[in-house]
Amino acid sequence: MLHIVTALPCEAKPLIKQYRLNGRQAENGFRIYENQQIRLIIAGIGKCAAAAACAYLQGAEPQGKHAWLNLGIAGHGDLNIGEAIMAHKVTDATTGKNWYPAMPFNHPCPTATLISVDQPQTDYCANTAYDMEASGFYATASRFNSGELVQVFKVISDNHANSAEQVSAQLTEQIIAARLDDIDALIQQLFKLEQQQQMSPEIKQFQQHWHFSVSQQHKLQRLLQRWLARSQTAIKADDFSNKKNSKAVLQALEKQIIALPMSFGDK
Repeated sequence: MLHIVTALPCEAKPLIKQYRLNGRQAENGFRIYENQQIRLIIAGIGKCAAAAACAYLQGAEPQGKHAWLNLGIAGHGDLNIGEAIMAHKVTDATTGKNWYPAMPFNHPCPTATLISVDQPQTDYCANTAYDMEASGFYATASRFNSGELVQVFKVISDNHANSAEQVSAQLTEQIIAARLDDIDALIQQLFKLEQQQQMSPEIKQFQQHWHFSVSQQHKLQRLLQRWLARSQTAIKADDFSNKKNSKAVLQALEKQIIALPMSFGDK
């Protein structure tokens, strides 16, 4: 599950459409949209609102460890309207506290320092982006998972030539929709990282020897669970070293499982 936090409905609308997210009735002041893999919450403007939205989502599933993404608009002194950045450093302008998101993957756009302010920014430092939510988001979401699974993606909505006062809901929706390919690339990377963290040592062994598609990974996990239910011996990827590809491995593993004697613990 990926938790996405946006400040505004216009920031969320392109994602709701792209991923066919179904809306819930408003809960305690929050609007939430979801499917089986993504849960999006519209937090409202500001650091405190973003922090509250993160805490609310985590509170709904306190035992779960999910990937987190803050997505929205930001100002920047040098970049054009519609360009995108990921934050490699998040700074709270009020407290001076910093966070450094780890990025152990190919990010789909350039990275930048992002400063979270309390009011829309009119003066821009070079090579720096400004928003009003990221520090509240990161301070809270990073309590619930490791840094590489907590990321911030912003689309530039204002700069020296175009003030924040000119930013409209229509413009916001348009520039985020234009970056959906980059956003999806990032989301897929987060899913992959989350899945790797949740893999059993047995699955990791197989992944080191062969490439498995997402559907094949799910099948491999089910087969290994069946093996553990029906056999008292451990299974090793080296046992299938003569197999050329992941498809052949899955076929051989399934054949061996079928040949195992039934046990009372098997379902």
